[in-house]
Amino acid sequence: MKSFAAVLVFAALPLLAFAQSDASGPLPFAVKIGGEAAQTKAGAAFASIEKAVPADAAIEIGTKGADMSIINVVAADAKGTPKEGATPAVLIIQSGTTTTLAKTMDKQKLAPGNYLMSIVAEGKTASISLQVQ
Repeated sequence: MKSFAAVLVFAALPLLAFAQSDASGPLPFAVKIGGEAAQTKAGAAFASIEKAVPADAAIEIGTKGADMSIINVVAADAKGTPKEGATPAVLIIQSGTTTTLAKTMDKQKLAPGNYLMSIVAEGKTASISLQVQ
């Protein structure tokens, strides 16, 4: 299953590069995690969720319900830099706008710590730093 997740992540990279070029900043659409709206600070490379969220926190994206949205969540340091060698958790939303952090493709619970999340939906990418309890 890990190899499938890795293939999916690498398959999504061209989409991420394309979507990033069309996006306006790190938060091109609204995102809520654990009920808290992601906030963007001037000049920041990504938006952030200020309070730590549970490992099963709800994720809501403010899109019109793309056919598919891909979410990658990778362990990161306190500054949001992904940890070297970390395998991203992958979540898929099909025909909707909600999921939870617990619905990873590999069914593994996210360990407590800092993460960087990328959400690709409707040709745009949102980048969000968050902490899991």
